[in-house]
Amino acid sequence: MEDLYFDCHIHSNHSHDSLMRPGRILKQAKKAGLTGVAITDHDTIRGSLEARKLEKEIGVTVIPGAEILTGSGDIIGLLVNEEIRSRRWDEVIDEIREQGGVSVLPHPYRSHPNVLELAKAVDLIEVWNARSTVEQNERALQLAGRLQKPGMYGSDAHTYAEIGNVSALVDPGTWEVKRVVRAGCSPRSAVIRSQVTHHLKRREFLQLLQSGWRYLWKNID
Repeated sequence: MEDLYFDCHIHSNHSHDSLMRPGRILKQAKKAGLTGVAITDHDTIRGSLEARKLEKEIGVTVIPGAEILTGSGDIIGLLVNEEIRSRRWDEVIDEIREQGGVSVLPHPYRSHPNVLELAKAVDLIEVWNARSTVEQNERALQLAGRLQKPGMYGSDAHTYAEIGNVSALVDPGTWEVKRVVRAGCSPRSAVIRSQVTHHLKRREFLQLLQSGWRYLWKNID
C-alpha cells in the first residue's frame, strides 16, 4: 500500500471562518506533497463530502469529518458520513463511534475547560496544531503520553497557504502516526485572516451590507 501522508485538520468554506473551496484544497494538498487530508469543518461534514466527490479526479484521499463545538470545547469526528446532531461532548463522542468513526480532542489547551475528562474519553489527541503555540503543543504531547493515547497532527488550515504546514505518515489501520514529516506553525496573519472572514460571513454583517447597498441604490441620481 502507498504510504499515506496526511494533514488531518483542515477547514473549507463550509466553516464560518474559512473561504477555501474543497476542490482547491485538494489541489493545494497535492502540491504540498500530501496524499490525504481530513476536512473537518465546524459543525458540519458538508465540506468533506463535497471534497470526496473530487478525490479520484485530483488524486488526494479525503477523510470525512467535522469539528463539533460542545459546551466543553471542540471535538473532531473522523470517518463520519452523517451529521453529528448532539452538542453535549459525551454524546458527540458516542455519535462518532456509532458511525464507526474516530474521536479526536483538537488543540487541548485552547478553549477546553475540562481537558483531562475529554482527553480520557477520546480516541486520539491532537499533539501538534499549527495554530497553537509550541508550549500548548508540548503540553498536548505530554498529555497524550501520560494517558497513552495516540497523537494526531493537523495544520488547522483556514487559508490555502497553511495546507501542508503539517504532514504525518499515518497507519491507515489505527490512525497512529508512524513518522512526522513536517510540523510547522501558521503565521499570525493567517489566524487574523480567518477571524476577519468569520466576521464578514456573519449574517448580521451581510444584512447590514445589503441594507447599505439598497440605501445607496435608492438614492443614486
